[in-house]
Amino acid sequence: MMNIRQLLTAITLCDMQMGIAPTRVTPERTSITTILSLPIDFLRESRLSVQVIFLIRFCTAAALGASVLDARLLAAGVAWLLATVAAYVFNGVMDVAEDRANGSTRPISRGALPVPVAAAGVLVAAALALAIAAIVDPTGLLPLLLMAHLACGYAYSGPPFYGKQRGSTAALLVLGMGALTYAAGWRLGGPGGGLSVLVLGAAMSLWMAGVGALAKDLPDAEGDAVGGRRTPVIVWGATRVRLMVAVNALLIGAGYLTAALTFAPMLVPSAVILLIGGAVVGILAATSRRATTRSGLRQPYRAFMVTQYAVHIVVLGALLIGL
Repeated sequence: MMNIRQLLTAITLCDMQMGIAPTRVTPERTSITTILSLPIDFLRESRLSVQVIFLIRFCTAAALGASVLDARLLAAGVAWLLATVAAYVFNGVMDVAEDRANGSTRPISRGALPVPVAAAGVLVAAALALAIAAIVDPTGLLPLLLMAHLACGYAYSGPPFYGKQRGSTAALLVLGMGALTYAAGWRLGGPGGGLSVLVLGAAMSLWMAGVGALAKDLPDAEGDAVGGRRTPVIVWGATRVRLMVAVNALLIGAGYLTAALTFAPMLVPSAVILLIGGAVVGILAATSRRATTRSGLRQPYRAFMVTQYAVHIVVLGALLIGL
């Protein structure tokens, strides 16, 4: 039977055959502790802050339409989370060269999570997600939405689509993943959400595609160029992209506030938060242009993330107060 050292050596050879800098195999790394750390590194590779916001999007859409948050809804949320984890770890598998060029410290990039192990985990997570969705919703609509979600994640990173290579396709796929998440939450929550789910889902999906997808590229231009991508930053330059981020953030915030005032008054507090957050994102997009560190360049994206967390928390808070 293959021992731990032989297993990790085989993984290293597999990495080299894929053209990836090999995972370093040392005596210190052949312990049981290292093997047990792989699931933790798998979750870290999925970008936990992103996973949490996807789950919050799903739960907020469900809560807007549901009278009771029961076990069925919780199971559906787990299924959606597993599918999103699979999509983002797959992105890490496909982006090793770019992430290393950008100085990423995520587990795959630094060699802590071998690519074959990550790829196997992606398949397991996707299969579990589909199995849970089929049990939760025997009618088949949730599994269909989940498969579409997985398809968007694959098309973003994988062949022959490589949607990440171009700004337009990347934005459309991000928009799709956002819209599908709200649709799935609405499906499980019930029809009570109505226009509130539609207004929230439309605004925050546009926020993902029109602000987050652009802001994310600002610190990654070097690695994206290594990977042959034609992102907006590479095609149009950072200055234009910063302007687009600022304008889009304000337009989406103003549009959400207008729609909330017209169709869904209970969303007005969250719309005010989005408009304020949009202004902050715009200011940071302008002031971080002279940043020389990755952390400095990521300031607009961090503001984007904090804003969408705040918007959903305010919506959930309004629902609790209403109860």
